[in-house]
Amino acid sequence: MAEPDEQRLFTEACLHGLRARLCDDVDSLDSYLPPQVAQLARKVAAALEVPELATT
Repeated sequence: MAEPDEQRLFTEACLHGLRARLCDDVDSLDSYLPPQVAQLARKVAAALEVPELATT
């Protein structure tokens, strides 16, 4: 199998990052993804994180 192209890697990372954020399970990304995809998926999950509002 040939190396996946960059668009496919990015798409896969986006889907895994979204799933991890929705399931609140970002730590599991390293257990089942190749390192390059896991790293990108972590970045996607971090970007999707909703900051908590400050209370006054």
